[in-house]
Amino acid sequence: MSIFRKSGIILALLVLGVYGKAQFTADFELFQDGVVKDSLLQVAVRIENGTGETLELDIDWRIATDNGKTLKQMQFPYRVAGDSALLAYAPLHHFRKCGFYRVEAQISGTDHTENLFTNIVMNPEDIRSPLRKPEDFDVFWKTNLKQVSDLDMAPEIRLIEGRPGAKTQVYEVSLKSMDGLSIKGWLEVPKKKGSYPVLYRVPGYTENLEPLNSFDDMIVFSLNVRDHGNSDNSGIREYEMWVRGLENQHDYFYKNIYLDCFAGLNYLASREDVDLDRIAVWGGSQGGGLSLLTAAFDHRISLCIADIPFLSDWERYFEISHWYEIDKWMSQHPDLSWSEILDVFSYFDTKNMAHMIACPVWMGIGLQDDVCPPATSFATYNLINSPKRYNIYPHQFHSQPQSHYEKRYEEIRKFFGLN
Repeated sequence: MSIFRKSGIILALLVLGVYGKAQFTADFELFQDGVVKDSLLQVAVRIENGTGETLELDIDWRIATDNGKTLKQMQFPYRVAGDSALLAYAPLHHFRKCGFYRVEAQISGTDHTENLFTNIVMNPEDIRSPLRKPEDFDVFWKTNLKQVSDLDMAPEIRLIEGRPGAKTQVYEVSLKSMDGLSIKGWLEVPKKKGSYPVLYRVPGYTENLEPLNSFDDMIVFSLNVRDHGNSDNSGIREYEMWVRGLENQHDYFYKNIYLDCFAGLNYLASREDVDLDRIAVWGGSQGGGLSLLTAAFDHRISLCIADIPFLSDWERYFEISHWYEIDKWMSQHPDLSWSEILDVFSYFDTKNMAHMIACPVWMGIGLQDDVCPPATSFATYNLINSPKRYNIYPHQFHSQPQSHYEKRYEEIRKFFGLN
């Protein structure tokens, strides 16, 4: 089994294995939180032998790029005395380029083989990815954004009975968006009259956002875009939604998802109790990408928070990762090439919008993320010209620790000037 542990600045992935009757534990130790210093690799596997027997082991080391290109592969023998521990260091390697890398250790004994891996990073701020931007990109989005601004959203608001003594009113809001679909969300408004800053929450893929019930000095609007939460569906809800309409940019699934975000923002801007100078947008994964694009195209956003963001650097994404849905979709559309598919994706790639962001951006990523590879997140992040900062969580995969959210809420309040 695998568990995580933390000891000082060392983060370890603990794996339990059995060689015959001899039991041992082996874990990766990430020095300097998995960040490569001076371009020299320093990671180790700690092997603990809790028996009285000496273990004879081999470790096959492999150092590779995040898209699988092997940089070095070597095997070394190890002896671990009974009731003792051994630190087995990966072979010295000098990285020539910035980026994210993978270190693997295959530990082999007489009766058993155990495989460990960890991701590491060197100079992520220097990552650059070539732009693949259509010539009509700006016209495409200008046209679609105008359609959203011309919408009669016909907002419907339904009061939700709250807790006795609550200082906020909670409403379910329904808005007409593109193609006549209703998108819905939860609006939390302080009972005391006034003008308030807004936390605008946008959802991760298939996520159902619900009220936070946490603040009485800011408005919180948790919008469920179409096919999410309590909103209408544009088709069957499933994990294959993201390839829907991929034949062209006009019918692609994410076009109207993006436009739903602007419809929600337009609704907020129509309210007299909203302080238009203090609107923060926040989301994770898909929501991280939605946050970035909303901030890029609409400068009413004064703060953008993007956690483990998706929807960035599609070409690199498919070099590193792969989802089975794209195989199924491509088999159904054999007349379309990878190049044509990537051309459609490029209309929705946050990398092509990053330069338009004018507000501060806070990004958080998990170093071990295998769903939204960190290199793709930095491809967008590094093109942002406004004030920005990021957090890397070495032991996290496609998630953020609870402490991250607690800290972010405190930082949002400080940004808004709330006590």
